[in-house]
Amino acid sequence: MNKQEYLTALEKALKAASVSELSDILDEYSEHFDMKQADGYDEEEIAARLASPDSIAKQYSEIVNNNSERKSNQASKVITMIGLILSDFIALMFFIIMYAWVVVFGVFSLSSAVLGVMTITGINELYCVALIPYMPYLCALFLGIALLALTVLSAIGTEYCRLYVTQLAKVYVHWYRTVLLKSGNISPPLSAHPKIAPKKRRLMRSITLISLAVFSISFIVGLGAMMLISGSLEPWHVWQWFN
Repeated sequence: MNKQEYLTALEKALKAASVSELSDILDEYSEHFDMKQADGYDEEEIAARLASPDSIAKQYSEIVNNNSERKSNQASKVITMIGLILSDFIALMFFIIMYAWVVVFGVFSLSSAVLGVMTITGINELYCVALIPYMPYLCALFLGIALLALTVLSAIGTEYCRLYVTQLAKVYVHWYRTVLLKSGNISPPLSAHPKIAPKKRRLMRSITLISLAVFSISFIVGLGAMMLISGSLEPWHVWQWFN
């Protein structure tokens, strides 16, 4: 049984058992297949390791039917809800910080792009913006290229951070639903690593390596040119950057 056959059978069994939230359950099992395939398993092997669709549907149906029995245990329910509220507060603070970090990364990337363009084109000196201290154009050219390469590096870093934070949010929501429904034995686990298409992953890796090489070479050449032209190991003092 391949992935599509398994998911079709699972959908049919869940509908027959009158289980709600079909799309969420099917999405979880679909992502489980993708995660295991990324680890090298084929679809038939993954399906064989999972419980049968009828068994899964039966367990979900029993969870729904047992809701009233769980509600009678008020003490357990109160403790669970307090724990979930506390975890929600901690998770909220965590994700606010993480998404803020993504925004900071993005702003840094944008700032690097602006400074790189200004350095290469000479806009800084032309309009007397004075965001960048004086240096000969040859030095500015190489340092501008380094800034543009840094822009690409930080942009890719921003995208990686966004993907990881989003995946962590999905993992938390999955855990939250598992605790509420007490479905830990039938709900497939989610990977903490984001699912990135192999082609996109290779492209991002290649761009990262090229940008890193361009940044390193341009920065070293630019710094060397500054030292040679100024005749000093500390060209910023010669050009009075801090005066």
